[in-house]
Amino acid sequence: MKRLYTTILSLLFFTATWAQSYDQLFEWGTQSLGNKEYAQAIRLLQQAIALEPDNKLNEYAYSNLAYAQWNAGNRHDAISSYTHALRYNTQSAAILLQRARVYVESEELDSALADYSRTLDIEPRNTHALFMRAYIRGSRQEYDKAYADYNRLLSIEPGNDQARLSLALLYHKAGRLNESLMLMGILIDSSPDNAEYYYARSNIESSEGQTELALMDIERAIELAPDTAAYQAALARLLIRKGKKAEARRALDKAAALGYDKEELILLYQKTTAK
Repeated sequence: MKRLYTTILSLLFFTATWAQSYDQLFEWGTQSLGNKEYAQAIRLLQQAIALEPDNKLNEYAYSNLAYAQWNAGNRHDAISSYTHALRYNTQSAAILLQRARVYVESEELDSALADYSRTLDIEPRNTHALFMRAYIRGSRQEYDKAYADYNRLLSIEPGNDQARLSLALLYHKAGRLNESLMLMGILIDSSPDNAEYYYARSNIESSEGQTELALMDIERAIELAPDTAAYQAALARLLIRKGKKAEARRALDKAAALGYDKEELILLYQKTTAK
């Protein structure tokens, strides 16, 4: 009897839902999205769109639908819905940025790059689009274009240390060690208690064979953030290089306790026992 009652209520709910207006369906869908009820939000917003496919509010209905689909793990559907939303407003930088994010997660970098560029055509001072376009260009070794984007971003936000750090790492990747270390020095001087900066500089120094300098920086990073597994693992790598295997194992034990990747730990432990 209880199951029958539940079934009747469900049927009444869906019948009532189909009888509602576009505005009501849109509102319910948006509320469901806010409540993180993504499956219900998808169903209601799709019903609203089907009810009035030419409604100008479908720009927002499709955008909300895409966000719900993304949260539900349906990236392909989310991209499709964002694309539909853009048909109602081709100049929406917000929707372009949202679609670009999904493209990046889907590793469709050509499409993401196009969306970030379109965003910058609309909003030339959009620092997020500049940052992401620079990142993608740097990953493709389009160094001059990436430098230009980072420098343009920094001209808009001189205090954007994340952009400055990314530029420093890009300089290193491009083989411009002096510029890289100079920028890292500026960052550390401006924020001497930021462990991430010491860790980043240590990685640069380590890759250049400057083991002693790298050790000094990673030890400072650990002093500032002792519970960071990646820092302990980095210390272990440097100690292994110096032949200090017992000390390296102690660092690896700490990294393990802090949840560092097990497969990587196995490889590093093997190096501490190899003759």
